[in-house]
Amino acid sequence: MNNISKYFPGVHALDGVTFKLEKKQVFAIVGENGAGKSTLIKILSGSYSNDHGQIKIDGKKIYIRNPMHAMQLGINTIYQETSLVPEITVAENIFLGRQPTKGGRIQWKKMYDGAQRIMKDLSIDLDPRTKTSNLSPAKHQLIEIAKAFSREAKIIIMDEPTAAITEEDTESLFNIIREIIKKGTAVIYISHRLKEIFQIADMVTVLRDGKTVETMKVSQTSESDIVKYMVGRDIGDIFGEKSYEATEDIMLEVRNLTRIGFFKDISFNLKKGEILGLSGLVGAGRSEIVRSIFGLDRLDSGEIYIEGQKVNIKNSTDGINKGLAFVSEDRRIESIIPGFTVRENLSILLLKQVLTGVGLISRRKESKLARKYVDDFSIKTPSIEQLVMNLSGGNQQKVALAKNLSTDPKILILDEPTKGIDVGAKKEIHTLIKELANSGIGIIMVSSELPEIIGMCHRVLVIREGRISKEFKKEELNESDIMHASVGNI
Repeated sequence: MNNISKYFPGVHALDGVTFKLEKKQVFAIVGENGAGKSTLIKILSGSYSNDHGQIKIDGKKIYIRNPMHAMQLGINTIYQETSLVPEITVAENIFLGRQPTKGGRIQWKKMYDGAQRIMKDLSIDLDPRTKTSNLSPAKHQLIEIAKAFSREAKIIIMDEPTAAITEEDTESLFNIIREIIKKGTAVIYISHRLKEIFQIADMVTVLRDGKTVETMKVSQTSESDIVKYMVGRDIGDIFGEKSYEATEDIMLEVRNLTRIGFFKDISFNLKKGEILGLSGLVGAGRSEIVRSIFGLDRLDSGEIYIEGQKVNIKNSTDGINKGLAFVSEDRRIESIIPGFTVRENLSILLLKQVLTGVGLISRRKESKLARKYVDDFSIKTPSIEQLVMNLSGGNQQKVALAKNLSTDPKILILDEPTKGIDVGAKKEIHTLIKELANSGIGIIMVSSELPEIIGMCHRVLVIREGRISKEFKKEELNESDIMHASVGNI
């Protein structure tokens, strides 16, 4: 790609981006949200056309007309949200739209044998007859790779492929990537997790504000250098300012919480000003525990006490009324309303405060309230009338935090608070979380990122198979022991 530019109304999304991808190479592209990564992927995959610049494959200048043309040229894209059909088999997904036929009938044996052969070549251990819905997100990624390989892909673009999978599954994915590059395929790898870049990539290009800032060999750079190129400055400690000491006042206590099939006999307390981490493998029950405490999911048994008083939380309205706030890991579904404006999102939990005397919403009151939260939380938006879906991931998360903190909670529950946001925005969120704790709010934080858990929390509970397997104090925290407790070796 040479001097690629793309314009949208009022936005120069890409400005002269250039890089060269070679066969048998893993080429990483990194940058903050809004840096231009998604636009670049969409141009390569045929969803967008470039306004300026040239794309060449095998030395020949090409113009990618649409996604089907991109696949014909050997470019396949695997997005974070896979495009698989859950109710059909692995083999059917691999050959979807290209099933072998004879006399108008699908040759099932030939299709299953073909899928098995492809997966054997890639060292993927899957039964091609398995229904896709019965498999994990990590296995879905592997099916997508097999699907791309079956099309004889020259280039496979992977967009945040590890966002929803465990560290163990990540290593399996990396092994498959190493297999496909041995066979001549090149991989473009997009990730916010910089540690992964050093595990799998050969080269890395950093984008900032739609421009190529630097391209370098991974072996000749460092994570701190990449971060500096991404944000244009040295951001220092990504976990923000030093932690503040929690008090001894207990804000929340839960006793023997059980939800059959998800978790059992969960007991712990949360102190005023404390950041309490919940760690563990994906599927261990962490999210289910905090959702049940807030009232989103039902409890089968157990007791919840807030400031020493037993409470009965049947739904999220009860949770809010008892002084709880919850920011979901799936912010676009449960924490914000993407099709609403910033103004509408920030005022939706406080409608009583913005009503006129006759019960209508006062635009003036609503706007004043929204501007206050935009300023208080440093939300970067052209206007409070901007649709939240058009903001970067980091600013969407700030809207989610501001919206839920508008109810003045005593206890804040955060489920994967920095999932899918860039390193610069992560520091802003981390700093904000610590400031909230310092103000006296008790915070429960679920995170799959061990450095985040260690860098942010006063205490950590490790959840394994729906139970608390280990509690760590701040001075005891290290990645090795947390991981061992997660898998059952402690």
